[in-house]
Amino acid sequence: MNPLVLSKLALWALVVVVATVLLSRRKLSSRVRLIFVIAGVVLFGFIYGLLLRPAPNPNPVASMRLLLSSLLVQRNIVPALVVMLVVLLLLSWISNKAICGYGCQLGLLQDLLHRAPLPKWQPPFWLSNGVRIVAFVGLIGGMAIAGLDWIGVVDPFMLFQFNFTPWIALMSGAVLLASLFVYRPWCRFLCPFGLVSWGVEQVSLLRPRIDRDVCKNCKVCVKACPSGAMADFYDGNSIHADCFACGACIEACPVEDALEWRRSA
Repeated sequence: MNPLVLSKLALWALVVVVATVLLSRRKLSSRVRLIFVIAGVVLFGFIYGLLLRPAPNPNPVASMRLLLSSLLVQRNIVPALVVMLVVLLLLSWISNKAICGYGCQLGLLQDLLHRAPLPKWQPPFWLSNGVRIVAFVGLIGGMAIAGLDWIGVVDPFMLFQFNFTPWIALMSGAVLLASLFVYRPWCRFLCPFGLVSWGVEQVSLLRPRIDRDVCKNCKVCVKACPSGAMADFYDGNSIHADCFACGACIEACPVEDALEWRRSA
């Protein structure tokens, strides 16, 4: 495996650990989060994109689709792809999808753009996840039946390497424009890794945990959550929407120890 790819994988793990420690200690303010977002876009996106060019810049989506392609199209298994995907999903399990929240360059760029002071739309989870399931089935079906990887045709991750075709430019522009109004639209509507890691995060080790004996039921945390996941956590639903470990809920909570990033009691 390319040493640059290994270094990026190591940095991904490091940033997840650091973010998790800050979350667990209630030290992840919106300002600190912004530093993570900007640094991640620059480092994981553009710097690694240029260093690795013309080879692809690793990202969670590529780890998923390349492994699927090797299994369904080439009919073989690439051990390095298996290892990378397992590591990324393990990080998703340990700290509730923090790899998407702090390591994915496209996710971070969407997160940054969403901060623009414009009207926002919160799509219902049944809609976003339903579209994502259809997109995932289309990815698997396209590969299995026709050897077609539709994400490879429109891959918005290529924008970090300034490698554009008309279809990539169209998808990239659509994702970036939608990000101004919808939180992480690619992640929530189309991302295959997002769908699989969403399944993993349902049993994640660390996540927002509410102490009902201390909570004042003000629901400020629910209002602060950009993805809608906190509403599910608050209501005690067995299945929750995507949580990207942004920490907005914990920062917003006015009662100390009412909401923490931790294991279940």
